[in-house]
Amino acid sequence: MGWWCCFKFGSHSTTIASGSLAAMNWRRGLLLAGINLAVAIPMILTMEARDQKYALTQDEIMAKTAMKDAPSPPEPPAAVPDQAGPEQSEETVSFDPCMVWGVHYPAQVVVVQGVNMPSVALAGWEEICPSHWSLAGRLRGKMTWPPTPLWMESQRKIDAGLCLFIALQWFLMGGFPLARTQKWWAEPGAFITACAVVAGAIGLIPGKVGDFARLPASVAELAWLWWLGLFVWKTLQFGWKKATAWRAPRSS
Repeated sequence: MGWWCCFKFGSHSTTIASGSLAAMNWRRGLLLAGINLAVAIPMILTMEARDQKYALTQDEIMAKTAMKDAPSPPEPPAAVPDQAGPEQSEETVSFDPCMVWGVHYPAQVVVVQGVNMPSVALAGWEEICPSHWSLAGRLRGKMTWPPTPLWMESQRKIDAGLCLFIALQWFLMGGFPLARTQKWWAEPGAFITACAVVAGAIGLIPGKVGDFARLPASVAELAWLWWLGLFVWKTLQFGWKKATAWRAPRSS
């Protein structure tokens, strides 16, 4: 006779009849993956609509290319430098967008980044200068905003890859919870998902109210540190048990 397993998420309680713990974990993994995808996809589509709104047309791209390739007017004769004032010499300052700190992202981007930190890092989603090993770095390279048709095509592939990463991330986190407790909020995956639902609901509200979604997204980022610390502790604990079991004398 099979035994009954019960797990809680929020105020809902689900009872599962199963003969193994793995069946419960699969269902929990699918549940968390579905919830987080339902939160992330509207945010991703919102950013895609923004890019579509400000995308350059083919005529604008050709006009910018023509201006760049146009011959420059002849330069006037260089003036004799004034030896008396070397401090007045001109200096050329280069601007590197990759060195800019404190970029103000829209609330929708902050929600996805805060709730899905590992997946966003792998995808390089909405990063100004994504790492070369990330999906955005591979597909888009150093192309920057405003978007072009080629940029939009690459961005759609990055969006699809991000959704795949999110689904895989939450399926694994839900299927292999690091903490088993009766209180749903005491498990990092469930707590981050709850923050995602709250942040996603607020982030879809237009106007200044939607900016309040940054608060639960920031709480989710802190919860990721909680998950990371718990993951490191569980890994060390598992390694120690294996090491002591291997060194222990075997009874005949």
